[in-house]
Amino acid sequence: MPITRLPGLIDVHVHLREPGATQKEDFATGTQAAVNGGFSFVIDMPNNPGAPTISIERLEEKIKLADAKKVCEVGFHYGTDGNNLETFETAANNSRVYGLKIYCNHTTGELLISNYELLNQIFKAWNSPKPILVHAEGNMLEKCLELAQKYGRHLHHCHTSLASEVELIAQAKQSGMHVSAGVTPHHLFLGPSSGATMKPPLATQADQDALWQGIADETIDLIETDHAPHTPEDKAKGAFGVPGLETALGLMGLAIHQGKITEHDLIKLMHLNPKRIFHVPDFDDVIEVDFDQPYTVNSSKFASKAKWSPFDGWTLYGKPILRSK
Repeated sequence: MPITRLPGLIDVHVHLREPGATQKEDFATGTQAAVNGGFSFVIDMPNNPGAPTISIERLEEKIKLADAKKVCEVGFHYGTDGNNLETFETAANNSRVYGLKIYCNHTTGELLISNYELLNQIFKAWNSPKPILVHAEGNMLEKCLELAQKYGRHLHHCHTSLASEVELIAQAKQSGMHVSAGVTPHHLFLGPSSGATMKPPLATQADQDALWQGIADETIDLIETDHAPHTPEDKAKGAFGVPGLETALGLMGLAIHQGKITEHDLIKLMHLNPKRIFHVPDFDDVIEVDFDQPYTVNSSKFASKAKWSPFDGWTLYGKPILRSK
């Protein structure tokens, strides 16, 4: 394949850790990792340990911190602990906010919302066309789909990992609901035998096959890295997630070589669909990629502070070689 020009990639799901855990990542290192991975626009999640983005003051602080350090564009998802519903209108009207994130299952941070009545109140209060993003495993996805339908909300299911979830999302789309879904490269390429710890957990080969089929039939709309940098010490203690910004494009380049997707699919999954679903503003960044040129993952050279990866030593395809306007 010749050198390919791609629009700057968009990742709607990253954890850049600032404020609250800058020993793991900050806006300077996280956005440089994004640029190194071909991303021009990332959207940061709200579950910063000790400093979740659940007030307008915290949101404004985060925007200022990011703008002082970023080397690519950064948007934000707002969060909720169920006690900040009165701030939703102001947050939703902020041009730097792209959605509301709800954590319906245990993961990093303190924003777990599993009570159905509280979920109902949250879905009702978020009266905005901007998506409600959910970490919803098992029957929590069914509950969130029910509430999205009840209130006419756009629901985005994060890091889809199970065949049963793909089926539920397909059924919801077929019924006319406004639903979208993302999948991470690590759920597409790693299995339980890898030993990698994350939420949701890595599933079976049958589930992984269903994810690839979900991409093929457009049930799954986009690739999201869920970039989750941890120190090696925290990871050894069982911290959830993996750094993903600097391997995602190469992994999807590998998928091209394996015949699982095409270059056009990659552009849809990593630029066009994220831009459309989350109403990302226009930008002119272009990257050039040689999908014929293999490279070996060496996490010690990551821009991210997380100098480790479950993909260390893997041969991937598609390292950006040029960035231009």
